[in-house]
Amino acid sequence: MVYALIIAFIGLLCAGVARADLDLTPKLLEYKSEGFKVRKLVFLESGKEVTYVPPRDWDYSGSPTKLVLHPHQKAQAEASITKSVLGAAPRFDETMTKPLVAEVLRSVPAGSTNVTLISQEINQFPIARRETFRMSWSYTFYGETYTGSLLFVNRATDQIRFQLVCRTADFEGLQKEFQHSLFTWQNL
Repeated sequence: MVYALIIAFIGLLCAGVARADLDLTPKLLEYKSEGFKVRKLVFLESGKEVTYVPPRDWDYSGSPTKLVLHPHQKAQAEASITKSVLGAAPRFDETMTKPLVAEVLRSVPAGSTNVTLISQEINQFPIARRETFRMSWSYTFYGETYTGSLLFVNRATDQIRFQLVCRTADFEGLQKEFQHSLFTWQNL
């Protein structure tokens, strides 16, 4: 009996080690391409490298579950890339998207007014040939209007979320930069 428990414990330990999730702690790789200095962030997942080129001149920091990006000269702007565990990758349909929209709208800062869902789209912005759901919203907080966008990407066992929130006046330009950078993901 004890021998069987030891074998089972070792099996569970090995299974936990074998399954290495995407770690969003960035490691910087810099190189020159056509005379320009390029920054590429490298992440590890199950022994393979996953890479991403962030928008030019955006600062970044990360942890195993979250990468945060800040554009220069825009104090009230933040982009984040987070991951969360899924049991299985569900399809984006009304049953799946309705709670996601409600969750995001509840997440605006307390005291916000004029909270508005602007848009929601399924598979209009594919990443790594995976199904996606994108939504955008706006709200007013202490007299300033903010706009946010969030792109959900379901993978086999986790969900990656690409979010940008900033002043509405800055949103169009920053969204364009952030969205363009999402096409640079390799091995995601």
